Amino acid sequence: MLAASRIHTLPALAAPLVTLYLNTNSADPRNQGHPPGYLIWLKSRARVIGGRAPREEQKLFYEQTKRVEDYLRQQPPHQRGVVIFAGRTAWEFLPLQVDVEDELHWGPPSLTQLLWLLDEHQPCGVALADRSGVRFFRFWLGEAVEQKHDAFRVDISQWKRKDQMPPSHPGIQKTRGSQRDVFEQRIEAQYARFYREAAERTRQWAEREKLDAVFLAGPNEAVEPLWAELPRAFQERAALVKGVAAHSTPAELQARLAPEVERWKRESELSVVNRMLANPNGSRVVLGMDETLARLQQGLTRGLVVVRGLGGKLWQCSKCGWVDRAADRVCANCGGERKLVALRAVVPELARRYGVPVEVVAGEAARKLREAGGMGAWLR
Repeated sequence: MLAASRIHTLPALAAPLVTLYLNTNSADPRNQGHPPGYLIWLKSRARVIGGRAPREEQKLFYEQTKRVEDYLRQQPPHQRGVVIFAGRTAWEFLPLQVDVEDELHWGPPSLTQLLWLLDEHQPCGVALADRSGVRFFRFWLGEAVEQKHDAFRVDISQWKRKDQMPPSHPGIQKTRGSQRDVFEQRIEAQYARFYREAAERTRQWAEREKLDAVFLAGPNEAVEPLWAELPRAFQERAALVKGVAAHSTPAELQARLAPEVERWKRESELSVVNRMLANPNGSRVVLGMDETLARLQQGLTRGLVVVRGLGGKLWQCSKCGWVDRAADRVCANCGGERKLVALRAVVPELARRYGVPVEVVAGEAARKLREAGGMGAWLR
């Protein structure tokens, strides 16, 4: 699984270098030939980008694209997409199990698409429980990884039924009746304690990992009482998935829960957008591109919501960095020269500059938000 710490090092890679985003999904018909379509696209696009590179850098550009092409031929990716950074002193290969759009850049590291992917695919977790413990899995960017150091286990072998134990003295009958009932009550009290402790451990794990959502899965007899012990506020960002085998592997769990995760995400996004639309431009919410961008750059927003795939162009001041859709060539704030930039490239950079989380929405939520201008923000 891709480490967040690794992503943070990418802006420091020495330029100029090649940045390549490539759809390598074998299920895509274009990638089922020989050579696969992604290699054909790479060669074609490299000719275009190479022709635009400064003359003194063209030799290095073609050396690096050849290096990337050779690597992909020798080690064909088995992931849905890859991101590669390749330069004279740099080599980073990031395999991804999410959809990637083909892009090739030369110069500084191009992080725009990667930042969008990180905003769109927030990490979530799965707590897989049975009556002996809980296993914790982190789902991120299409992968599931078990965090074994967080596992919560109890030794139920010490909870033997009293009527199944051999008598301590020969000739003495096994305990029956009221004593057996008392023993069974003690067993149930042990399980009740286990569920309380497991619920608290699950909550602490989710908070520490900063998970967007948690899916409590497992056999019915374990997940139902465990779910009941979770705090109500925590349940609001969690989901119960019954009938999941407790011995599931990460791959099996990923396949079983992927539709549940997708459904939960779309429902959550729709709820967010509906709440925004119920509080139109005012003290809590702003809607529409112009007002949202202005408030964002004034430091007045605490959360940004954007339609997936939102495109368009903006004008940005090369001196103070202010961005808006006004076509003036001179910045009204500082008098600096303004240049045309892609909205898709600017928005994630602005959000990180001002420390504002971004939620990317799709489906019905995207349709509704697009009608309101394609983006909105919660105000501080």
